[in-house]
Amino acid sequence: MAAGLHYNRGQGGAKREVETGKESVPSKAVVRCRWLWTALYVIYGLAMAAVVSLIFLVPSGDVAWLVLAGWGILGVSSLLGWVPILVFRRRGRVAKGKSYIHTTQLVTSGIYAIVRHPQFLAGDFLVVAVICITQHWASYLAGAIGFATNRWGMIKANRDLVEKFGEPYREYARRVPRTNLLVGFVRWAGRRRSKRPS
Repeated sequence: MAAGLHYNRGQGGAKREVETGKESVPSKAVVRCRWLWTALYVIYGLAMAAVVSLIFLVPSGDVAWLVLAGWGILGVSSLLGWVPILVFRRRGRVAKGKSYIHTTQLVTSGIYAIVRHPQFLAGDFLVVAVICITQHWASYLAGAIGFATNRWGMIKANRDLVEKFGEPYREYARRVPRTNLLVGFVRWAGRRRSKRPS
């Protein structure tokens, strides 16, 4: 008999836990999925650590304007990485003593009115920044791995958020793009204009 926890994939979703007597035990598919995601996060962490360390280990590239652009992109990455922490703590109803990611309320304002995953976008910007700064083959390799695993992590985050918040998150996802800043700004500006009195 299936327990009530499901991944929201289509109508029924994949069963996450199986009841055996009084306790729920993860199914083999769930255990494999957990191992896959754990391995993915380890690979992502190693790739991003390699990306960041390359700034310090490899001299700056030869194309000066790319180096300058890279430092600018790194600044944007830092903002996209840190601002969500403040927004979640202020608007996400995080219980005292819990990590900022343990929100109990869906946050759709601030940076989250423009993109749904600013910290994943920060990871992408970090990769681009380091590639621009170092212009080294190792940054391309580590960056490609970091970028790919970041995308997969975002897919999992979307599934988890649909599971956690349900229809309000689906409606929010229809309004706000995952990481496309340009589309997000255009939609955000349109929503603000439509709310202004004539």
